[in-house]
Amino acid sequence: MRLTQLDEHPLHVPLDNKGVKIKYSKEQLRNVFKKNDTNNDGRLSKKELKLAFKELDSHFPSYRAHRGLHHADANDDGYVDIENELEALVVYVVKKCGYTIS
Repeated sequence: MRLTQLDEHPLHVPLDNKGVKIKYSKEQLRNVFKKNDTNNDGRLSKKELKLAFKELDSHFPSYRAHRGLHHADANDDGYVDIENELEALVVYVVKKCGYTIS
């Protein structure tokens, strides 16, 4: 798999109001995604991923949703299954988006 230049560098690392990087635990990241399963079907659509990335204060939530889906959707059904694929999404967020883990 070839990475795009945007995937190789963080696009946005959220800062608090003092300009300090906000740190998330992996569990907090998981909870943000789970909370955005708005229809409670146990999987995240691209629209729900976009909402989650907005909550994480991404400058490009649509792009991150698209790339997150690409990285985490192992069975290519167009969704991130919360039970089986969420961990791959969290890995993408940490390694490719520049979010800091506490």
